[in-house]
Parts: sequence; C-alpha cells; structure tokens
Amino acid sequence: MKRFFRIVCWSLLIAFGLIICVVGAAWFVDSRETDRELAEEFKDQRIRPAVHYYHVAGEPGEKPRTIRFLETPALKGDSAKPVILFVHGAPSSLSFFDKFFKDTLLLNKAQLVAVDRPGYGYSDFGRVETSIINQAKFLQPLIDRYRKAPFLMIVGSSYGGSVSARLAMNNPDLVDHVVFVSSALGPGLERTYPISYLADSPLIYWCVSPLLRLANDEKLAHRKALEAILPDWPKIRANITMLHGQRDELVYPTNVSFAEHHLVNAQVKQFLLPENRHDIVFNKREYMTQIILDILNRREQKEETKVKTMAVKSTEEPVQL
Repeated sequence: MKRFFRIVCWSLLIAFGLIICVVGAAWFVDSRETDRELAEEFKDQRIRPAVHYYHVAGEPGEKPRTIRFLETPALKGDSAKPVILFVHGAPSSLSFFDKFFKDTLLLNKAQLVAVDRPGYGYSDFGRVETSIINQAKFLQPLIDRYRKAPFLMIVGSSYGGSVSARLAMNNPDLVDHVVFVSSALGPGLERTYPISYLADSPLIYWCVSPLLRLANDEKLAHRKALEAILPDWPKIRANITMLHGQRDELVYPTNVSFAEHHLVNAQVKQFLLPENRHDIVFNKREYMTQIILDILNRREQKEETKVKTMAVKSTEEPVQL
C-alpha cells in the first residue's frame, strides 16, 4: 500500500513539474516576428512585403488600438490585381502565413495582405479583445483600404474565420469571396478543455503566459461572441469556400454544416479532408494554395468572357447614319 501511494505521489509530482515547465516555457514564446525579422525573411524576394501600422479608436474611455499588417506592394500595372487578406487564429500572428508570401504563383496573381489580430503579434500584444464584433471593427480600415480592388478575398483560419465572417457581414458589397479554413463559426461547435477553466481561475491566471492568456480569454468567450453575430449570417453575399479536416477534434467539422445552413444568400463550396485534423494550413498549404489559385483563375476567366461578350455586342450594333 505504501508503495502504491509513493507511486501516486511521484506521478503527481512529475505531472505537476511538467505543467510548470510547459507554463514556464510558454513565457518565452510569443509566436510573432519583429518588423526587422520580417524584412530579413523576405529580403531576397523580387516581391517583398512591407510592414504597416494604423490606429483605430477603441471602446469609449479606452486608448486607440494599434493594428499591424503585412502587405505586398501594389506594383505599377497591378491596379487590376485581386487582394487576398489573411486572418489568423489563436494563438498566432500574421507570421502564420509567411509561406504564402513566398509563393511566386500567388504573388504574381494577387496582392497579399496579412494582419495581426487585436492583441496578437504587434497589434497591442497582450491587450485582449473577446468581441468578434469589435475585432472586425478594428480591422475595417483594411477593408476600406482595398475597397477599389477588383476582387477582395478573405482567408480566415480557425478563430480568424469568425472575424472573417463578421467582416463579410459588414461589407456585403466589398467582400467577394471568403475561404474558411478549419474555422470556428457555430456557437459551441468546438472543444474547450478543462484546463482552460483552470487557467482562468484567479490563482492560475497571471501565471499563464500573455499569449496563452489571450487565446484562453477568446476561447472562453467565443460562444457568446458567436451568438452575438448569429442574426447577421444572411447578410453575407460573398462566395464561400470551406476547408475542414474531418478528424478535427478542436473545431468540429459540424461547423461546415452550420455555415451551409446559415449562409442563405451565398454560394458555398466545401472541401472535407478525411485525414486532417486542425492542421490544414501547416500540412495542406500547397492544396490550400491551389484552391485559392483556382478561385482566382475562375474569376479571371469570367472577366475575360465578359470582355469578349461586350466586344462582340459592340461590333454587332448597327451604325447610325
């Protein structure tokens, strides 16, 4: 019996020690790159993205919000290029999409933009905002910046999908296409682990690293935040593409059927990947890129057909004498 209790005690001590090590190590991880690190990463590319900042008013009584975003330049002759805005999940930053900014096929087809969501990266790191409505409000200047683009696509991953949905609701005449990747869209259609509630307790909360604290605050408030935008799903008129892993145990695949049910004024196309979990951006990046390119190519073909049709009609019109 003594031996049994000794084993249990040692097991608990080891488990506690591992938790302490993980929590401690998390303080040294912030999942972001400085402006200088980003410049160094892309310095050898022909098309090099640049970092920009803007400020937007916060809630009444709060100081303004700072938002950082990465943008490939609009080169001469690029005025007709589509714009793709990438919105990351949690915990993360715009660096999550670095490899897309190195893809020459994408770079040649579109102007690429990625943003640090409020509280992440260098958008006031550590300053949490759990309202999807407010997060979309803070990102609205980006939509306004590209309002003259011939085609605007938003790619939202995980929690970033929730914010992307709100941006599409708010801008039905500006957002042309939304790609939801492993996106949490339906209230309650995601897993919340017991440790999330433990980490939110007063004794533990301030021991958790700022990055994990941000993600946990969003996680615990996510259901309520999604319920707040529930009535506005019919406002989305953009075309929708959904990629989701059928083995995703963090954000359930039922989010796809939820979205299809609520997107009553949008055309929806889905890609359910049988072998994938919550890892599509990491493990299926090339596949994801190909889907984005297919969307751009189809749009390009439609535009070319439209131009040809207009040209034919103009030649068939009778000449007035």
